Amino acid sequence: MKLTLTLTLIVFVTVFDVGSSTTESLPETYYEFEGREDTGRATHATGACPQTSYFFPNIQTTTNYIRVTKPIPDLHEFTVCGIFKRFTNGVDWWVSYATMPGTTNNHNEFMIRHDSNQMEIAMNMKWVREDLKLSANKEYHICVTSFSSTGTSYVFLDGDLREIVHTKSGTINGSGTFILGQDQDVIGGKFDANQSFQGTMRNFMLWRRALEPKEIMKMYQDQCLCPQDYLFTLERKNIEISGGVAAVWPPKC
Repeated sequence: MKLTLTLTLIVFVTVFDVGSSTTESLPETYYEFEGREDTGRATHATGACPQTSYFFPNIQTTTNYIRVTKPIPDLHEFTVCGIFKRFTNGVDWWVSYATMPGTTNNHNEFMIRHDSNQMEIAMNMKWVREDLKLSANKEYHICVTSFSSTGTSYVFLDGDLREIVHTKSGTINGSGTFILGQDQDVIGGKFDANQSFQGTMRNFMLWRRALEPKEIMKMYQDQCLCPQDYLFTLERKNIEISGGVAAVWPPKC
């Protein structure tokens, strides 16, 4: 984004409700939160998780990013998880999923970023700021689950539920472009070097359902395992790598 637009965005997000931290006991399912009556969800196998690890150089540029080539369906609920380490305390754009080409409102359906003070999440272009200050040069296991019916997102940090935030209800439309490491101002491009991710990203994955809290905790405790019904991982068959982004050996399982 250009500087003037970035300043406007920062002012814009402050008017929205901020998700409050929660220390309440975490139930085993989301049904208590979501008010559902049918708790008969299918069980999902847990098994060996594909290990992926990528290095984003410590330089501000528009050329360093990963594009997911796996087709994205409409998402009524979903989960993204990954292990992130930032090299700087600047603005880092981790996830940008866009569906509308050439628009003036750079219509990202779903975004996650972190700046020097907090994480921020956008769903259907409604931003929410979260009071999660993440130190540079330290790894964090982060998962975000979301329900389109309520616009509610749950943010897990190192296996624990840390924030319940309310964005905007509505299905995340499929057939878009999923970029890691940059912000799409138009679909697939118009990146801003000042917002490029600098750090490492491991085991980033997407599921087309909300993982249960116990599944997320188990995945944090044993990073070699994960629920097997994922939509995609960052295996080379699912992505295109641009610029100086490099695949590196992940920790052994």
